[in-house]
Amino acid sequence: MCLLAAGLVKNIQSGCELYKQAKESFVQVKKTAEDVAGIYKEVTGFWSNFSNFFKPKEKHEQPTAKPKKQTYVSVDETQVKIDIVQNLTEFFKLQEQLAAHIREEEEKSKTVYDPNQNHMEAALKRVMAQQQMADLEVQIRECMVYQSPPEMGALYSSVHSMREIIQEEQEQARLVEEAKNRYKLWLRRENQRNFQAKSAYLVGTLIVIVYLWGWFLLVRKLGRT
Repeated sequence: MCLLAAGLVKNIQSGCELYKQAKESFVQVKKTAEDVAGIYKEVTGFWSNFSNFFKPKEKHEQPTAKPKKQTYVSVDETQVKIDIVQNLTEFFKLQEQLAAHIREEEEKSKTVYDPNQNHMEAALKRVMAQQQMADLEVQIRECMVYQSPPEMGALYSSVHSMREIIQEEQEQARLVEEAKNRYKLWLRRENQRNFQAKSAYLVGTLIVIVYLWGWFLLVRKLGRT
């Protein structure tokens, strides 16, 4: 599980780097276009003044400056964001699965005795898994917030805040569901206990009836003799 999560983190880091390069290329191309426009104005102004000085009545074609060629890869920034969010979703899903697995193990440890369990090994597995996932989450935060354009940090903050809200909602829902399950289990046990009590009462009553009936037959037989 942690290996899969580490792969998702690498995908997120690669996506952030690609997004950063796309933003930097866009800024560079935009700046170059502005420089070309300035050169164009200077050149056309110079030739206009020069022609007016020597031949004021003749019209000269104004030379146009050729744009500088820039080599860059066109990247769909929206698609890059979508890919990053998908990888974030899968990472947080794995994190939730790990948390659910640890809760199950804790509940199992409280209710089921395992004489063959190595307590130190079980503790190490839980702690190492939690630490690895926490470290990976720190890597995601550092990459998106501190090493990427500001919109990546804003995206991470928004997703993380919404995740905390959903976690709280799900935690409340889980507690309610567990309370319902405990009540159902208690009710089932109570019904089973009541059934056993009624069965025992019925059996005891039948025994008493049979016992009294036997005494009645015995007394009746003795009375005839």
